[in-house]
Amino acid sequence: MNLKPPADMTHSASRLDATAHACQSGADGSVVGDEVRWVDGFYELECPRVPFPSRRIFEVAGERMLRALVLRHHQRLYESPLRTLFPADSKRFLAGVTRAADYAIETSGGPKYFTPLHGKPCMRKRHFPFTIDEAAREIWLRQLWLAFDDVGFPEQLREEYWNWVEPFSIRMINRRTQRAQPQRYAFRDVPSTLLQGNEAAAALERPATDGCAASDVGAPNSFGKCAIRDDMVQKGDLKITQRGAVHQSN
Repeated sequence: MNLKPPADMTHSASRLDATAHACQSGADGSVVGDEVRWVDGFYELECPRVPFPSRRIFEVAGERMLRALVLRHHQRLYESPLRTLFPADSKRFLAGVTRAADYAIETSGGPKYFTPLHGKPCMRKRHFPFTIDEAAREIWLRQLWLAFDDVGFPEQLREEYWNWVEPFSIRMINRRTQRAQPQRYAFRDVPSTLLQGNEAAAALERPATDGCAASDVGAPNSFGKCAIRDDMVQKGDLKITQRGAVHQSN
């Protein structure tokens, strides 16, 4: 029996791409011969290069704005089909928001809030317990884009921030539902791709309200929409107004 692997077992990316979705059993079903039959390997998920943000994000936006963005994003996700990925308990929900904000702040050049408490980020590994497919990624990205406006995230920072999370989000996918690679969404094309043509999906994902007023809606019961971090601004010195601007309350 010939068990020796073929000489070209290490395939080039182009060859793998050509056979990426070949049927493993062969054109005529499972054909068993006298020798071992080798089937080419393939890449299941292509993870592109990721441009992590510069410290300019933190220097311009600041900690409060980054926390407001992460909070609003999570509130939107909680009112989307991804609701089941988040705990209904308000304290656990807020703890998750805090961890996500700590990571975003540290990665953007701010204080090291995340790694001293939680170790190396390893975000793909941390997301393994959750089922995340291509559609979930698109919901996540769409709600982030909308959260930009909700909190008034600085216009001059949005492209750099987006260029980080858009390819990075591909690495969170751990359940494939389509043969094609995940669709890419360049910043300049989002209005005509991720948003345009997805009205039905966006309607299903839209929170009960688009703003953050004094009344608490969208997040788990008793969870204040303007509570950002339990040891910093949870008591109400940060507000997200209906116009989307972030300001301190008197």
